[in-house]
Amino acid sequence: MRLLLLPLLLTVCTLAKGQVVYTEPAFPTMDDDVTVYFNAAEGNKELKGVAPPIYAHTGVITDKSTNPNDWRYVQGNWGTAHPKVQMTALGNDLYAISFKIKTFYGVPAGEQVKQLAFVFRNTAGNKVGRNADGSDIFTPVYPASGALQLALFQPSVSTQLVQPGASVQVKAGASKTSSLRLLENGVEVFSANGKSLDHTLTAPASGFHELWLIAEAGAEKDSIRFTYTVHNPPIAAWPPTDAQPGETSLLPGEYTFLLTAPGKSHVYLLSDLGDWEIRPEYQLDRTPDGVRFWITLDSLPAGNFRYQYLVDGQIRIADPLSRLVLDPWNDAGIPSSAWPDLPDYPVGRTSGIVSLLRTDEPVYGWQHDDYDRPLPTEMVVYELLLRDFLESRDFKTLTDTLDYLKRLGVDAVELMPVSEFEANDTWGYNVSFHRALDKYYGRPEDLKALVDACHERGMAVILDVVFNHAFGQSPLCQLYWDAANSRPAANNPWLNPIARHPFNVGYDFNHESPFTRQFVKQVLRYWLEEFHIDGYRFDLSKGFTQVNTGSNVDQWGQYDASRIAILKDYADAVWAFDPGAYVILEHFAANSEEKVLANYGMQLWGNMNYAYNEASMGYSGTSLSGVTHKSRDFQQPHLIGYKESHDEERLMYKNLLFGNSGAGYSVKDKATALRRQELVSAFFYTIPGPKMLWQFGELGYDFSINRCTNGTVDPSCRLVPKPVRWDYLNDPDRRRLFEVTRALLHLRRQYPVFREGDWNNNDLGSSGLRSLRLTHPDMDAVIVGNFQVSAGQVTPGFPKTGWWYDYLGQDSLWVTDLSAKLSLNAGEYRVYTSKRVDLPENSPLSAVEEADPDLGPEFSVQPNPASGAVTVRVQPGRNWSGRLVVVDALGREIWTESVDIPEEGAENPLGIVLPAGVYRVLLMGEGQAVAVRPLVVLPQ
Repeated sequence: MRLLLLPLLLTVCTLAKGQVVYTEPAFPTMDDDVTVYFNAAEGNKELKGVAPPIYAHTGVITDKSTNPNDWRYVQGNWGTAHPKVQMTALGNDLYAISFKIKTFYGVPAGEQVKQLAFVFRNTAGNKVGRNADGSDIFTPVYPASGALQLALFQPSVSTQLVQPGASVQVKAGASKTSSLRLLENGVEVFSANGKSLDHTLTAPASGFHELWLIAEAGAEKDSIRFTYTVHNPPIAAWPPTDAQPGETSLLPGEYTFLLTAPGKSHVYLLSDLGDWEIRPEYQLDRTPDGVRFWITLDSLPAGNFRYQYLVDGQIRIADPLSRLVLDPWNDAGIPSSAWPDLPDYPVGRTSGIVSLLRTDEPVYGWQHDDYDRPLPTEMVVYELLLRDFLESRDFKTLTDTLDYLKRLGVDAVELMPVSEFEANDTWGYNVSFHRALDKYYGRPEDLKALVDACHERGMAVILDVVFNHAFGQSPLCQLYWDAANSRPAANNPWLNPIARHPFNVGYDFNHESPFTRQFVKQVLRYWLEEFHIDGYRFDLSKGFTQVNTGSNVDQWGQYDASRIAILKDYADAVWAFDPGAYVILEHFAANSEEKVLANYGMQLWGNMNYAYNEASMGYSGTSLSGVTHKSRDFQQPHLIGYKESHDEERLMYKNLLFGNSGAGYSVKDKATALRRQELVSAFFYTIPGPKMLWQFGELGYDFSINRCTNGTVDPSCRLVPKPVRWDYLNDPDRRRLFEVTRALLHLRRQYPVFREGDWNNNDLGSSGLRSLRLTHPDMDAVIVGNFQVSAGQVTPGFPKTGWWYDYLGQDSLWVTDLSAKLSLNAGEYRVYTSKRVDLPENSPLSAVEEADPDLGPEFSVQPNPASGAVTVRVQPGRNWSGRLVVVDALGREIWTESVDIPEEGAENPLGIVLPAGVYRVLLMGEGQAVAVRPLVVLPQ
């Protein structure tokens, strides 16, 4: 006997009046000539009334298919007028195509065809005929054994909903002359002899009805089971007071399921409890205002509870507020390393995405909730896409990688979207379930462990969330859908039929709607409450508008009071639950609007990719001042400046491709290009205010954002996977960039002048020779850099005379003339501080042995690098006698001189002309070096 399995039949639309697809013969084998008929007026009806030509896009499911959706030997080129799959128009939205199965698809010998798989399209492919729920269409292919086969043509589904007194048409066919019987609730109601059965039942007033169709031909027997339920209006009742949309557990083992669906008539819960059939006991009550539907289930068994809603007898959806879902199309691509023993999809029982409730989900024991969250005005955020950051692409491996990020010195990890998105291999902005964790990256407990481990290390976790739009798999789309125009219906409570702004993707949210506001706020609270994350980055927040700007980009970015009110409302909702949570906006609207939002407490993304890349490549004329909140007139440093993000081209890629050049100097040289990254970093991380870096930026990632998997570069490849390059750490030049970045972040973290110091925006102007002056009661700092591709002189503008200390070179500079210029080679930079500060612990940049105050005085070597005479300047402090020694790169002593240092210090020119190379200058006392300084001598 057989059940009528939905994916194996002609349609899954519960109230279909006819079949979407049927075949002649009714029992085709893979060796048969077959005619396939497509009724465009059934299913999702996108092709209803569309003028021919219509094309089949078709393949087969065979015994070699890896899953129920693994199409093989696909025919038809999408979006083209492909004659092989053009269908014949028969009129009245009916189309046909004929072929021999085995030869049409080119199925190899020995492979058995189980099903034909179809979708249908117009020429452009922008209108597609599918099942009513958007799923693909499958029709069976039978074995050529000649065994008795039974097929049910009407009803075309295994379970259906009918009105009291309605006619239930039963039409069936058998492959052989048979005795055919129809049983209802165990009682025979009709019989016939032959190859067909046609009978009409009249539905009673209520109840669940089980039907069996049985065919017998001699010793052979086949049977099919199907059901129908007589629908009665739902009970009007209010749900429990504390029940929220989605799943709410009010008592152990008890769950209330609540669906917001204003204007809908009735809803049934389909689940494992009812064997995925429509049953009266699982009809949801409707609230008296007609807005919500709900049901409370007692004593759900421990384990994986799978369910869907059937709305108005036609729409199968997962819960819009699911915590997890099962995807019949993409779950097969989830590796077991990310989710061991992934729950099974109910194959053959339903179609479309299914909600997953783990009633025995382990309670996570949080260990580090008492950590101090980084200040939003000072933090350094590391943005990453798990897919392109780690080969394993999962939360567990990222947790094991946190010590790398901690060593680098970042304060927060920003994860690109991890809520359920369509497919697996994407950036995640094609979101379909905003509250469900995407299983591709791991289990909920794995994300919780990651958050806990970040907090243990003092790092925050920020989630990138997508509330500008939803994609077509979202129940928010499917519940109110205009199939004729392939867009949300005009009465959709959440989504606009037509986007109100340019650059929209997916389907545009209406944030003026109270239904959208409730939905977004519930999702925002969920991630904070369930996963203890620290805040959000709102993708495309400028799109949160109902001011219809069409395609006018400039108008879209103008001051929008309604958009400001919407964002304030969401920020208030976040802060009401977690007052210290971060609210970060990717906004890029008029500064007058961003200023209001920043002054309210939100943070704004500050895109400085162009300016920093121009400086990095060696082209002057672009100011870096936009990286500061002062340039925007914000009251607080609420601008998160960045050189790179997931959306911007990589600086190193453009350096190597478009870098400027001068005499004997080229930015296109890899080592030089990496040193240019150090240069721009020195004028980035030292500036007070929050900053962000994109993954591997600290190692000089040089693959284009538009790199294709075959190594070419094309904008169409922007979203495809990029190489994961942890091997960069083995490259000395890239490792140096990491260590310089680490040292600069250490400087920020340890000294308040780089977090809250005062400076002038003019310091970051467009000149090729720049200096940045920072002042603070604790310590002052001056950063100088030559952004040109030739040597030059820069005026540091030291605010006071005396000793200034080169942080990265660990050398010193005695300043007596505040207007004096400093010579710098192309790309050279210095970070000076008014007091000596230490590099991070175990930094390989620390090639300097610190002076022992009990053995000898401080000294510096000037200039350094040098190309002529060199002078040793000894800092005042004490009388001392000893030797100055110069040692070459091989450790050979090549010059020495006795010195007597008075208490007021001294200057001693080196009495030697040194050839180009790297040296060490030692101050020796009592047979040992008491201080060492490196010296680089350049070619004359």
